[in-house]
Amino acid sequence: MSRYPAERKSRTRERIVAAAERLIKERGTAGASVEAVMREAGLTVGGFYAHFPSKEAMVDEALLVGIERSLGSLIQGLEDAPPATFARMLIDRYLEQATVGELGRACPLTLLLPDVARADEPAKQAFAARTAQLVARVEARLPDVAGMAPRDVALAMFASLAGAVSFARAAATARGRDRILAATRTSLERWLGLDRARRA
Repeated sequence: MSRYPAERKSRTRERIVAAAERLIKERGTAGASVEAVMREAGLTVGGFYAHFPSKEAMVDEALLVGIERSLGSLIQGLEDAPPATFARMLIDRYLEQATVGELGRACPLTLLLPDVARADEPAKQAFAARTAQLVARVEARLPDVAGMAPRDVALAMFASLAGAVSFARAAATARGRDRILAATRTSLERWLGLDRARRA
């Protein structure tokens, strides 16, 4: 039996998720209706429920896929970087998104965490499981911090970065935005010992 129907269904689902991710970033989850997402994907609304049981399920998957894609782009090309270089590049790349007007390039963590906080428990559990897997890809590659487990270092760093980008986007002026980003970069570099590594 041909695998074409299954492959076609998989590709269609990917189109829906990609469209949902774009619209959620631009409009928030409330503005990303099933009708709007299917229109964005170039599909008819009637086909939606062949792929997802609800809008909430679609939003959950779009969020998780977006986080994974974002992390992949952040660490691309850093496979052999030593811990100090890896951490510095990760910080620079993450903070850079605050200066880019196009939200389509944004890490979902900087836009959609309030939506996760309002989600039901299964959605929160799925988010926690996926983000734990992603953090695990980074934690062993960061510099050691005395008295902290590698997982806690990674969690604290991403919490600082996501919060800083969200805060910077809300700044009234470019000067205010840049100050927030610079303060966060300096704080993280000192905490991780990257300023000492740079001088050395």
